[in-house]
Amino acid sequence: MTTLISDGHVVTMDPGIGDLPHGDVLVEDGIITAVAGHGTISAPGAEVIDASGMIVMPGLVDGHRHVWQSLLRGVAADWSLSDYMLEARALYSGCYDEDSAYLGNLLGGLESLSAGITTVVDHCHLQSSPAISDALARGLLDSGVGGVFCYALQNVPVYGDDVDSGEIKDVLTRLPDEWHDTNAARIRDTYFAGDRQRLRFGVALPETTPYLPGSLVRQFLSRASALSPFLVTGHWVDSGPHGVLAELCADDVWPDRTCLSHGNHIDAEDLAKLAEAGVSLCTTPDIECGMGIGPLAALRFREAGGAAGIGTDLSNYARADVLQQARLLLQVERFALAQGSPKPPRSIGYTARDVLALATLDGAEALGLADTIGSLSVGKRADIVLVRPDPLGAQPYTDPAAAVLFTTSPAEIDTVLVEGEVVKRDGLLRRDDLGVLHQRITDAAANVRARYDKLPRPEIESVWAGLFS
Repeated sequence: MTTLISDGHVVTMDPGIGDLPHGDVLVEDGIITAVAGHGTISAPGAEVIDASGMIVMPGLVDGHRHVWQSLLRGVAADWSLSDYMLEARALYSGCYDEDSAYLGNLLGGLESLSAGITTVVDHCHLQSSPAISDALARGLLDSGVGGVFCYALQNVPVYGDDVDSGEIKDVLTRLPDEWHDTNAARIRDTYFAGDRQRLRFGVALPETTPYLPGSLVRQFLSRASALSPFLVTGHWVDSGPHGVLAELCADDVWPDRTCLSHGNHIDAEDLAKLAEAGVSLCTTPDIECGMGIGPLAALRFREAGGAAGIGTDLSNYARADVLQQARLLLQVERFALAQGSPKPPRSIGYTARDVLALATLDGAEALGLADTIGSLSVGKRADIVLVRPDPLGAQPYTDPAAAVLFTTSPAEIDTVLVEGEVVKRDGLLRRDDLGVLHQRITDAAANVRARYDKLPRPEIESVWAGLFS
């Protein structure tokens, strides 16, 4: 199939091409085959998408999200990090069945596409049973979004009619059960067998990883590598109490493609060591600011020579909107420049283009996908977004990057292509089952909440509190 995107303001994010105020993009069989000034590409018989008045840009990259939490919309808005760990990881996670797991990931994938996010890293730590794992993988695949499905080697509580506090504590504290390795390999072979699929297989490390001795971290990394993932991901907030981060970098034990999330309190020396080791980093501004986790690390890490991107993190906290994350990151960094200064700084430092790169090409590089996505370059996958600036709030504009960053929301995302397939057109997802899905999603969310309301909170809270006493 051949598609010609015609006469848009093309923001390629390719340094060798730059912006084309009146440009065309030719897509053939899911691949970008030409990018040039308007009217210079010959494509007889192509389907033409009129992009006049629109900004044409690469699909956005969300480098870290827990997609299953899409069914829990808004519940985390006032949570601290410790609240989240109790509520989401010890309570809500035990309330999902196969249907809610499938719909949570399907919803998260569709929400992504509607917001122009064509690539998402799903740090999927809801692996409570093989059937749940199947449902999670199918949900994300059926949405049509690209990216990496990262199976988390992490135990999840499953609640029946009776709750045994000793069993809960054991589940939450023991090493990931061995059945995860076999199950993860089955999920990989069943759903992600191709080398260059739109959605690939990855592994997520347990959340406890940064706080364990180096010997145990090596075990986790070895287990992850044995599953032949495209990407290994994990949470890592600081340098750790044991100097583990520097030790791992010195010993060169990181898998080839590893992207850690957050990194707020990793010191400058260890950030440089991570960059040298080829480990990348993903910042999630809304969550890190809202939960007071610490200073944002993406731009600091990039200055240290590392590859960095941005992500949404908690679907139960904020909607999938990578442009919002980029905008917040930019403003936080600009604000930080003024701290300790009696007068406003003469330069505000970072630009809109800098953080738009985090959401596109730099984000792709952080995931090891820069040869495939992240810019409108010939030979790359045709993940393309067309933005129609709001005529009242965004036009006329002088800088398309600024227009996209400061005046665009999912409402202005007009058209989205993933691998050349048009999945959104004229502001609407191209699915005829959205009404039915809405009802199924509403019912599934209500069922999760009903199971949550029946949990014996005092017993579970006491177990959780005891882990940190």
